Amino acid sequence: MSLVSSQGQSIGVTGATKITIKKSRASNPNDNRLDASTLALAHGAFRVYEAGLPDNGPNGSTNDGITTTIAVDFKGNTKPVVGSTIIRSGVTLKCIDSELTNDAGALQMGTANYTSDYT
Repeated sequence: MSLVSSQGQSIGVTGATKITIKKSRASNPNDNRLDASTLALAHGAFRVYEAGLPDNGPNGSTNDGITTTIAVDFKGNTKPVVGSTIIRSGVTLKCIDSELTNDAGALQMGTANYTSDYT
């Protein structure tokens, strides 16, 4: 059994009980300006921006520069294999680590982390 979201999407991890999704990086990787304003800026003056390093996102140019990271908590003693993949909203995510937790008197639990930012 895998966790199914309220939108009907299967998470793809057996015994999943919780999923956390994080998206990072600017949605416009071509705008790499950074705010370089200082406190010496006069009241009402325009902020100062300088060009930062280009950020093309995962694999050079996919996903509009957005990296998706998913953490899945699950029940059971079978953890996802590192390197295995799941697809979430059309994005392929690779398992970068997984672990099992053994607490006395409790069900065996685990966590797996997936990311779209891999080569």
